[in-house]
Amino acid sequence: MALGFGQKNVGIDLGTSNTLVFLEGSGVIINEPSFVAKDTATSELMAVGSAAHKMFEKNPPTISVIRPLRKGVISDLDATIGLLNYFLNVAYNNHPGKPVAIIGVPSGVTEVERRAVKDAAQSAGVKDAYIIDEPIAAAVGAGLPVYDAPGTMVVDLGGGTVDIATISLGKANATRSTVYAGDAMNDAIKDMVLQRYNFRISEGDAQILKEEIGSANVKASKQLGSATVKGIDLISGLPAQRDVTAEDVALAIASPVNHILTEIQTTLEESLPELVSDIIDRGITLTGGGANLRFLDRAIADTVHVPVFIAPNPQEAVVNGLGEMLRSSQLRFKE
Repeated sequence: MALGFGQKNVGIDLGTSNTLVFLEGSGVIINEPSFVAKDTATSELMAVGSAAHKMFEKNPPTISVIRPLRKGVISDLDATIGLLNYFLNVAYNNHPGKPVAIIGVPSGVTEVERRAVKDAAQSAGVKDAYIIDEPIAAAVGAGLPVYDAPGTMVVDLGGGTVDIATISLGKANATRSTVYAGDAMNDAIKDMVLQRYNFRISEGDAQILKEEIGSANVKASKQLGSATVKGIDLISGLPAQRDVTAEDVALAIASPVNHILTEIQTTLEESLPELVSDIIDRGITLTGGGANLRFLDRAIADTVHVPVFIAPNPQEAVVNGLGEMLRSSQLRFKE
């Protein structure tokens, strides 16, 4: 792959929840929510990233605030182009020149979806875009020896998807991707609070509950107590506060967690026995923001009987892996 000569190239982790940008020579310079705000009448872009996220669920009917990627794929092409164009302008401070971009996508996306990502990036101003499976980038960013013959395994837990792969010699041997990820957990928490507490909360508040008291172990969750959340009491119709227990949150997300455990087990079953033997020795590495869910590493280890480790700074593993690919001529990557 020929990178742009004399131009600082970029690695982009185009995530459902957050977009991270690695600028060659500078490191990770952007980590903002993947949100776009548009005028509903004119479709004019009004805000992107953190500025748009502040409007989310507070916007009037004249403003549409969306995430242009859902479940790891583009759902609004124009908004995605606007998002990429904004972040590229921030990265380059409006300096002339077109970079080459390498962009991480979930391993389960189709060729049509890959082309959509590439077209969006080129429409946003990059010279060329190369699409990389996120598990490979995450493994590189976590410091795993992905180009060695012995097998490694990575589980990248994002907002829209969880991507799982066993890797050897720079290639994925077996991969699986599931949408039972961070967003699915947030939806499950919202539904639980609605049904159990007669209380309506926002997606952002569900995320806060997950971060503050969420866990992958119902029994152990009892030690985490409860957290207070604001919302609408459906009986009175008035704003109120409720204390939600960690046990209820753990019960709510048990189904997405069990789907993840099943997908990990299936990926191991589909991998070459020789690689599984290596993985038993080397363990499984968790990356992505979801890696921080309490007791998830223990739940995975108990299910598949393999040691589990959380990568340092797991949310930036993919974008750091893309950056490492930009830096090192020894790390070969292609579509």
